[in-house]
Amino acid sequence: MPALTALSEAFGLGIDYDVFDWGADQWLATGTGLPPGAIDRLARDYGAVFLGALGDPRIPDMAHGRDILLGLRKGLDLYVNHRPIVLEHGVIDLYRENTQGLYAGVGGSITRSGTVTVAIDECVYTRETVERFVRFCLARLRRRGHRKVTLVHKSNAVPNTGTLWQDVFRRELEAFPELTGSEEYVDSFCYHLVRDPTPYEGVLASNLFGDIISDIGAALMGGLGLAASASICPESDFALFEPVHGSAPDIAGKGTANPYAAAMSLGLLLDHFGHADAAALLRSCVTETAGGEAATPDLGGKGGTQQFMDQVMTLLEQKL
Repeated sequence: MPALTALSEAFGLGIDYDVFDWGADQWLATGTGLPPGAIDRLARDYGAVFLGALGDPRIPDMAHGRDILLGLRKGLDLYVNHRPIVLEHGVIDLYRENTQGLYAGVGGSITRSGTVTVAIDECVYTRETVERFVRFCLARLRRRGHRKVTLVHKSNAVPNTGTLWQDVFRRELEAFPELTGSEEYVDSFCYHLVRDPTPYEGVLASNLFGDIISDIGAALMGGLGLAASASICPESDFALFEPVHGSAPDIAGKGTANPYAAAMSLGLLLDHFGHADAAALLRSCVTETAGGEAATPDLGGKGGTQQFMDQVMTLLEQKL
């Protein structure tokens, strides 16, 4: 990662990294996404993971992606997922609970003669998980200077977990008088977000709803190639940073994939370690590049992946 190396040297950050090839090739060769002992090794020897986009047409069911990504989230207890939606009027800080809900893996199916006849996926939330998630997010929003926070749920149709979220949100909000809370059903919220995102500052959502909202937010930004994310365990301070998008196999080898989201995820990593000046400089160079000819075609530019990052590095060298 040349940008990280350059910033680390210029700002004296002392950040070192190792590269692990835990992708599709390993899965196809061994049937393993995360090697044995990977979680313990990461927790013991590292402070963060910078993850590349997952997805390979040779594994159409994304089994390796689930094994790696969900394994990291659950194994390292990365229950807070931060997906900033960066718009002209400002940033909407979307926080998604990252480990439970419909993604908890609870359920099963009944198959007869090769046909699935019954399928069950259960939404599971514990009060402890919702409480610690909401409490952390409210504190983070206050620290970031926000004044409004919206809980997105669907308690009218999914009353058990929905009511749990409402109850926790209302109780925890009492400790944050600086924040004005509101609640919206997820369908209504998505409708209003598309029509006019300006009223929103901070948004809290369960796992599935947050996943859907983040893609809508990416569309408002200009595409999935612009969406960065951080998954955090506040108790250990370990975090994982990755672009929201997948690997885009339909354009593999064309050199046109947009590196914007990956670069902005690196900015979130720098922020996480307290290097705000380095993060701000990186963001300025990435944003400037995205508005010029070196930008990738999806942004209206004439460049490609390498040209984009070459221009980012040129700007970094000029400004360091």
